Amino acid sequence: AEIVEISLPHTKYALPAYYIIAPAEASSNLARYDGMRFGHRAEGTTSLTDLYETSRAEGFGKEVQRRLTIGAYVLSAGFYDAYYVRALKVRRRIAMDFDAVWDRVDAILTPSTPSAAFALGDKQIDPLQMYLNDIFTVTANLAGLPGISVPAGVDKGGLPLGLQVIGKALDEATVFQVASALEDAAGFVARPEKWW
Repeated sequence: AEIVEISLPHTKYALPAYYIIAPAEASSNLARYDGMRFGHRAEGTTSLTDLYETSRAEGFGKEVQRRLTIGAYVLSAGFYDAYYVRALKVRRRIAMDFDAVWDRVDAILTPSTPSAAFALGDKQIDPLQMYLNDIFTVTANLAGLPGISVPAGVDKGGLPLGLQVIGKALDEATVFQVASALEDAAGFVARPEKWW
């Protein structure tokens, strides 16, 4: 492989754009999960409103509820243009950045996350810290590109570190080929003593 340095200048806006677009789409798509036709149906409710509220509260975990609330907010009157429409424009710029480099590279290699995995439940007190861990992976999601994370090494604590391969739209074959070559080259064999 030949290493080619590239610039994706709008990716610095990917994380905030993603956390506007993804919750908005989740809120819109999951609105029908009210316990009537779709989703969990709560027992013992006293009214239709109570059924909707209780079913959604019981059927969705705290993180999903947080994201649905954010999504409903950015889609609400007065905020739709200010947040959602602007985030869609940023998403388009990010996709254009990727489009501009595909004539020079076949795949893009980035870290998967800024650090090793954190302990289960560790970042739930501060969701922003948890969201920041997505900084490298959301760009491919926003641009509609295939990506894969492969283990490549371990940190000083023995936790696995990953590399992400991003490919052109509909070119999953190249992504898999590059990922396979990276796995072979890394020779990753580390196994955690305790994985739960």
